Amino acid sequence: MADYKIPDEYFFRLHHPRPRFKTDIENVLIYIANEITSIGRKNADEFVRKLNASIRRYPGNLSKTQKTIDNWRTEIDALFCFIEQDGLFLQPSNRAIELAANQDLVKFFKLFCYHFQYPGGFVKPKVNLKYLKAGINFRPASYLLQMMHFVENEFNVRAGISKSEATHCIFNDLRVTRDGRSVEKTWDLIVNNRRKELDYDWTGDVVRYAGDILDYMTQANLLVKRPNGKYYINHVEDLAVQRFINHTDDLFDYYNYLPSSIENITLRDVKEIENEWIQYFNTEREDSFFDTDILALMTESSDEYNELKALVDLDKLIEENDLSTTGAIGSIGESLILNHEKKNICNMGRSDLKHLIQRIPTILAIGYDINSREIDEKHKHIEVKTTASSTPVDFYRFHLTPNEWTAAESSNDRYFVYRLMVNKTGAKLFVIQDPVAEYKTGNLSASPRNGMDIYFDPNKCGKEVKLIL
Repeated sequence: MADYKIPDEYFFRLHHPRPRFKTDIENVLIYIANEITSIGRKNADEFVRKLNASIRRYPGNLSKTQKTIDNWRTEIDALFCFIEQDGLFLQPSNRAIELAANQDLVKFFKLFCYHFQYPGGFVKPKVNLKYLKAGINFRPASYLLQMMHFVENEFNVRAGISKSEATHCIFNDLRVTRDGRSVEKTWDLIVNNRRKELDYDWTGDVVRYAGDILDYMTQANLLVKRPNGKYYINHVEDLAVQRFINHTDDLFDYYNYLPSSIENITLRDVKEIENEWIQYFNTEREDSFFDTDILALMTESSDEYNELKALVDLDKLIEENDLSTTGAIGSIGESLILNHEKKNICNMGRSDLKHLIQRIPTILAIGYDINSREIDEKHKHIEVKTTASSTPVDFYRFHLTPNEWTAAESSNDRYFVYRLMVNKTGAKLFVIQDPVAEYKTGNLSASPRNGMDIYFDPNKCGKEVKLIL
């Protein structure tokens, strides 16, 4: 079988940093975002020292060499722009602060894919200089979604693409990345290659970069990967997909920032606009920008989505309980737990108590989210901790603020932490009663840091509970 090859005059290989923690990327990103946010604004040397110590504390890193720890730090900084420089100081970026606060990995990856482009500040300046001199101007996530959307609308068929097809027909072809070849012509090329049964070079270091972007888009819930190895649009995320496929001037245009013509630009010119890139990558977005639809995350088809939406009306719950938005993960988690508690009390024969289960307005700041009831009418003070991701992440860590820890101390066995994880496999709920007592008896670990960082062993404390929808 013959291999498809890009004509030599159009071959230009794109690449970007590949984190050595990619197989555990979601756990690492949440952990590092929390650590960087906790470090805050510090002198550069102190910031680096504290961050290195945090990276070494990550499970499996204790015996790693200093070079490996340094590589982790530089990869996180380069690819995800978690760190901003302000003179002699370093500080957490908007993206790091948002992820630490919201625990919404799906939204994080949407924003990451939305801003990801070639040239981009995630590669070394000398590589960007090479891209600029070649005339590269390519936004991969938008191009891929535009192509799939075009095919499905034009031919009424599902359009899937493999890593090798994306590599050889899109990413490494100047006719796309420089000349802006239409998505229609690119799809014609892919289809013709399939008809001719042409093969591609599948070598790992060849397809890995296009593969990374496809995987990041899957973690953003924009694509789904099927057993045939191809990636398809995830239509339960059509609203988010539209942001990518509609034309926008939101691209960071390196060429407009350059002080001279392409032929005369220097490495120094490229280095001088690095800070502008970081600011662009961390552009503040309104809260509703790429909000994660939890129901969309838990389903893989429009039919499944509509069935689940009929079962639990999040919009109604949020409106009735004065929650902020259907897209804020914290609000969605609280709405799901409100729904769970009300249905649970009814299932136990005490529907007369349902109206007493209420969300506590945030402005009251009393250290928990929901005031619920047991069947004997005792109060339950519930603090909800929610994380959203495309794949299961470390479920056994969460943070209690000083106010929440104080409320837990005063409420004793009436204080409950509902740890909720939502991902593509569904929802998982774990309930810990009286976390302060569990800490004092050694059943969970708590480290003071602007409140308490909690780590629990499910074999020692708490219990898993089926979430009622």
